Amino acid sequence: MRTALTREAGSLWAKAEKGDSGFWLPLFMHMSDSAATARRLWRRWLPNGTKEIITEGIQVRSAESAEVAETLAVFLAAAHDVGKATPAFQGRRVKPAGPAAALSGRVAAAGLPLRDNPAPPHKVRHPLASQMILARNGFGRGCAVVAGGHHGTPPSVKQVNDVAAWAADTGFDDGAWRAVQDELLAYALRVAGADEATGQALRKIHPTVAAQVVLTGLVIMADWLASDEKNFPYIEESFLPLANLGSRAEAMAERLPLPERLIIDDVWKRHDLYRERFTAISPHPVQAAAAEAAGGTECPGLMIIEAPMGEGKTEAALAVAEIFAQKSGSGGLFFALPTQATADGIFPRVSDWIGRIAAPKERHVVFLAHGKSHFNKEYRQSLGWPDNMRVNAGGDEGGEGDDAVVHAWFMGRKKGLLSEFVIGTVDQVLMGGLRRRHLALRHLGLANKVIVIDECHAYDAYMGSYLDMVLRWLGTYRAPVIVLSATLPSERRKELVEAYTGRKADPVTQAVPWKGMPAPKAPTPPWASQRRYPLITYTDGEEVKYSAPAPSGRALQVDIVRLHDDGLIARLESLTDEGGCVGIVMNTVARAQQWAERLSAKFGAENVRLLHSRLIGIDRIERELEVRGLLGREQGKRPHRLLVVGTQVMEQSLDVDFDMLVTDLCPIDLLLQRLGRLHRHHRPRPRKLRAARCLVLDAGGGGFEKGAVAIYGKYLLMTARQLLPDALFLPGDIPGLVQQAYGGAGVKVPDDMREEYDCAKAEQEKLRKDKEARAKAFQIGNPDNGPGDLVGWLELQVADDASGKRGEAAVRDTQGSLEVIVIQRSGNRDFRLLPLPCLNEYAGRILPRDLTPDDDMAFTLAGCAVNLPRQFTVPGRIDRVIRELESGNASDLPRCWQESPWLRGELFLLLDEGFTSTLDGSIMRYDEQFGLRVEALEAKHG
Repeated sequence: MRTALTREAGSLWAKAEKGDSGFWLPLFMHMSDSAATARRLWRRWLPNGTKEIITEGIQVRSAESAEVAETLAVFLAAAHDVGKATPAFQGRRVKPAGPAAALSGRVAAAGLPLRDNPAPPHKVRHPLASQMILARNGFGRGCAVVAGGHHGTPPSVKQVNDVAAWAADTGFDDGAWRAVQDELLAYALRVAGADEATGQALRKIHPTVAAQVVLTGLVIMADWLASDEKNFPYIEESFLPLANLGSRAEAMAERLPLPERLIIDDVWKRHDLYRERFTAISPHPVQAAAAEAAGGTECPGLMIIEAPMGEGKTEAALAVAEIFAQKSGSGGLFFALPTQATADGIFPRVSDWIGRIAAPKERHVVFLAHGKSHFNKEYRQSLGWPDNMRVNAGGDEGGEGDDAVVHAWFMGRKKGLLSEFVIGTVDQVLMGGLRRRHLALRHLGLANKVIVIDECHAYDAYMGSYLDMVLRWLGTYRAPVIVLSATLPSERRKELVEAYTGRKADPVTQAVPWKGMPAPKAPTPPWASQRRYPLITYTDGEEVKYSAPAPSGRALQVDIVRLHDDGLIARLESLTDEGGCVGIVMNTVARAQQWAERLSAKFGAENVRLLHSRLIGIDRIERELEVRGLLGREQGKRPHRLLVVGTQVMEQSLDVDFDMLVTDLCPIDLLLQRLGRLHRHHRPRPRKLRAARCLVLDAGGGGFEKGAVAIYGKYLLMTARQLLPDALFLPGDIPGLVQQAYGGAGVKVPDDMREEYDCAKAEQEKLRKDKEARAKAFQIGNPDNGPGDLVGWLELQVADDASGKRGEAAVRDTQGSLEVIVIQRSGNRDFRLLPLPCLNEYAGRILPRDLTPDDDMAFTLAGCAVNLPRQFTVPGRIDRVIRELESGNASDLPRCWQESPWLRGELFLLLDEGFTSTLDGSIMRYDEQFGLRVEALEAKHG
């Protein structure tokens, strides 16, 4: 490409290397680099389905609409930094004699006046200046705001209205500056390949809000890639020949180490997909029906699969995801689960599927999206996977060559979701509804994929509000979504479909009512009122359909035995004296610890395993892997007797198989989920445990365990107690029990309980409404409403933070959590710092107090993080606890530890020789077997 720029335009800088090296990047060169990168992304990386969002969103009715959409995307990438052509930006000085000063001097020498006291950067941000330059040149606000939002946050209405007050700093009142700004904008059109007629056509485009979001995400991605000095190096020349300016950009963009666009072929049309992908599996009826329904859709959208535990919903979701991806042109998969543990548990199964669908010579990126992914040994070891699968390791791991660069670029919480395959916690999806910086980049990652949301029943009203908003946006993008649940109330199913489609299932008819009477409602459609089970509900374009496959024939009768705590040990001893593997699910960590201790004393610690959130991260992951290995689906040798005590993690996606189950009383749908781990697979059982049995621990007498009430509320516990029969027939009893538990009328209770039950129900409803109202505080708006552009889209956003914890916390209505790294402090005046003895390879090694721990040691220490008990994080106490920890850390820990990326900003709990510590009047003890415990609390803290 040959073009010419004036001396004024050629003198402007976009970036400068730190220090006094003199290396810099001219503005026009960064514009060329960004344009070439966007073109490379469009043609080689962006999935066809996502390109259609933009192509249809620009609302150009012509055979060349796809070419116009590409030109617009490339032009906006080229023009995103045109706002750097202002006195406010070009006059910035890092230090008087530094390179920025020299760059500013070059600008002044070219005849562009600079101000001695430019406005503060936050007053005249260059993205806002870019937006206003585009608007001044006739581009609609729907296009201009894409440039205005390329730093992660579109301008607010006030910022747009106030920009005129800063005309001297933007150069908008100076003829020379206006001329160079217009010249660079014309240059952006040229590098995008737009002639004069095309440029005029682009000025008439007003993209839909959905297209604006995706375009903004694409421009951000192109900008970040083009800003990488390794791929687009700075130059040293003080004078540039103004010819052939695009040759470097095209060459550099072509060498970008990005994976090729994922293209799924139509294997599902030619082969038995379950046998092809899951090694000779004979599909259950619900699996076959899901694939058949997916294959028959013309325009895939939302599919909700309701089926019993153990029916293979995971494999059904993956099969449907492959079909939907091929039909919709999606470029990958996001498999979202409720917790880190469940994400870790499903990672091997999904990654095995990825290896089967990827072509042998293709390279794709897999990302495990949760805060502790770097401690997942399977994930880290997967760097040795075949060449058709490359893993984003969440760090700078990897050797030389393109693969390592791919890992590095897709590293981190903001860019990780752009990987083709993501397995992670549902928070990462729910944050798509949170007003937060760089939200457009997250939406680009979601819109690119088929989204699977597992264990949908596990999300309360607060999280459900975020899920509904995200579903509405995904429906607008026409991104396929697959929702899985074994225990979904029919009303919630209806709400999910309404959220995705943006239409109510039972709208008021248009008939004019007779005087004084309300308009009659249309009947609720059959799919919304279905009580059949299993059930598949799905959208096909504007139509909602359903399929009710036959049950698999796997029926299980579970005998329910109500029991007080004091009878449990004797019952376990009697029932497992000939062997047996028993799951024991408690509602709170404290109860799980207490029972693990009692059972270890009775049956031997070697026969007891404990799983909960107050174990150090490394140990918790290892225990979960061990339990899955001992009690998973493989028909290996099982322990003679094993008692696995745990908390709610055992009810969510933990593919283990118990001979008998013990559970605290809990809401009926969660109790059914826990039962999904009982007799899960066909295998020989001990004689006394051949019949499925569940022991339900219930205090009875009208009272409930205090911790259970705090977690679930009294109403759901009272309902579960009333509904629980002496025998459950699975899966037949599941839909009826769930619908009764969550129906608006509640359940029948004795007359002497009615007042108490009604009060509990009213309190539960009040809590639900409060959760939904609070969820709206930082939630984005509905794409169907609003002014039609992104100005003000992210006002009142959640503050950004390096760890991403604020965002995760904002989409979960949980009491604040506080994580600490546990180490040992031995001695008094001349004390030593030591890792915990359970870290075998580091046991006894003294931690350095005069230098930063090496990466291996720091990584291991970071893996010793544990959550403090809930009572330490209540409002009014958590600040006091943090201050005490910070004070102790400041006096006992070396400041140089903060230089480690693994330890920076972390809080440490220092234990004495007896592994205890005093924190805010409480005695804490870490026990290798039972985890972190509170041994004594002052009365004032309860």
